[in-house]
Amino acid sequence: MPIPISTSDEECDLFPTLTRQQIEAARTSSWYDTFEDITFDSTVIDLSELGEEEEFLHWLEADSIFLPEGSEGRYAPESSTSSTRRRSSSNASSYSSSSSSSSDAPVYHLPKLNAAIRQVIEKYDGLVFPKLNWTAPKDAAFILPQTSSGPLHCTSPSDVYLLLKSSDFISHDLDPSRAYLGCSPDPQGEGSGSVRKPKLELVLKRFQDINPSREVRCFVRNNTFIGVTQRDNVFYDHLKNEDTRLKICDTVRAFWEDEIRENYMNGEAVDYIFDLYLSPNFDSAQIIDFQPYRSSVDPLLFTYEELLSIFNSSTQPLQESENARRSRLPIFKIIDSKAHPSASRNAPTYQSNMMPLEMIELSQGRNMQEFKDAWDEAVAQGMAE
Repeated sequence: MPIPISTSDEECDLFPTLTRQQIEAARTSSWYDTFEDITFDSTVIDLSELGEEEEFLHWLEADSIFLPEGSEGRYAPESSTSSTRRRSSSNASSYSSSSSSSSDAPVYHLPKLNAAIRQVIEKYDGLVFPKLNWTAPKDAAFILPQTSSGPLHCTSPSDVYLLLKSSDFISHDLDPSRAYLGCSPDPQGEGSGSVRKPKLELVLKRFQDINPSREVRCFVRNNTFIGVTQRDNVFYDHLKNEDTRLKICDTVRAFWEDEIRENYMNGEAVDYIFDLYLSPNFDSAQIIDFQPYRSSVDPLLFTYEELLSIFNSSTQPLQESENARRSRLPIFKIIDSKAHPSASRNAPTYQSNMMPLEMIELSQGRNMQEFKDAWDEAVAQGMAE
């Protein structure tokens, strides 16, 4: 049913002051049980409960790209020596230099996490999509071979590790100052201004081939549903049809009113962002994810200044002359032509995060200085040839 909009003479700030509870609520583990029937199948692996969080962080934050022992393949290897280490050692010897031979290759052991990932992969018919607490490694899609199943599907623990290791995005979840950006002071912090580290969780979702033209991002401010935007920066001709846009707006508004508004954070949340995946006929939806309402979340076709203006306008008392002019919320923004300034061209998404595969292979087991020396040597050798 329609939402009554409260009116006020006070205007809000660009971003709300968030509580730690509001940020934690956007974790998959916090909302999944509530919305299990209307979202994608997911399994959350608590690394602390496994007893391997410290070793996982040691591997993830190291400046080499060795994968954990025994992580290759859908099934556990019979030998304790993984093919990853053998291949990496071979790569290292192929580009040997005096600086790289001075230290042994690191070996990382995550047997419980390997087993947990394989169990979920088996449960989800051999294909999963990974993310950490809040963030998915979308910027690392280029690192896995493109197949008919898509670029981000994982069939083994090593695939999951490679995506996480190659992603710049997931570092957001490891840095408390970034993970809790916009958060009010933590009363349980270990000192003045300190922020507790977030609990680390690996989320594995059943991989599904998604049509990006049916993904939308939605914005809620002070419990007012103010905006919807397509997620993919591509022009889709069918979205130009006014009836289609009205149907999408009606569907997402009804979905929020019926499924999310009173259930997300038990109805206590007032500022948040959520992503939906629409059905082919646009008459139903599934939840993809939730995010806190803050600057680190991409507003896509909106700016946060626009969203604030929409919200502030919606809360002002109507003047008689405005009765016919005020737009019905939420405002829906699309890329309406191929000439739209936000429309993707031929450049791949997250192109600035990409690097040649040779660089990945050459960095196996090396720190940054050793990698630089080996890379310079390989480049010089290639020019000589």
